[in-house]
Amino acid sequence: MRRCALLIAVICLAAGMAAAESLWNENSASPYAPTKAYKLGDIINVVILENTSAKNSATTKSNVTDNLGVKFTHTLQKLAPIISTNVSMVGSASNQFSGDGSTVRGNNVTARIAAWVVDVLPNGNLAIKGRHRVNVNDEEQEITITGTVRPKDIAGSNTVYSYQVADAQLTVNGTGAVSETAQPGWLTRLFNWIF
Repeated sequence: MRRCALLIAVICLAAGMAAAESLWNENSASPYAPTKAYKLGDIINVVILENTSAKNSATTKSNVTDNLGVKFTHTLQKLAPIISTNVSMVGSASNQFSGDGSTVRGNNVTARIAAWVVDVLPNGNLAIKGRHRVNVNDEEQEITITGTVRPKDIAGSNTVYSYQVADAQLTVNGTGAVSETAQPGWLTRLFNWIF
């Protein structure tokens, strides 16, 4: 009787273990930080750490040489006073071109801005948009960012890095006296446009 009861208890325990669901949420980045359900209007802090550099160089060289030679010989005595009996002409032309060009550009942007959730996509990803404007001593700087974020990339502190934002469009604009003095003058721009 005891054996039968023990056998039934073991079978029930095994069946219960087989039917148990996992406590681990596969969509969660960590079992200790479950994915939060975001909705329209929620705010996410975006930490912008962008450091880009690009270099482009091109070299073009061409060298073309053409040689042309013509020789005319005749034995007509009547033409001898006008045209020599043995006439030859030689000509050559050459064209050379050499050009070098290079561009080097680097950008470094570090900031932290708040962005709104403007859309929750069908797959659960979040479309975000944020703008941060600072005005100091008549100098205005504006940073805007738009893109798509996966909820599991958002840390427990409600922050996400800019390199985790898909289709990110980051714009940094500045206006004011310092920005204007950094621009070339209108005469320089005119000469650059002409030449």
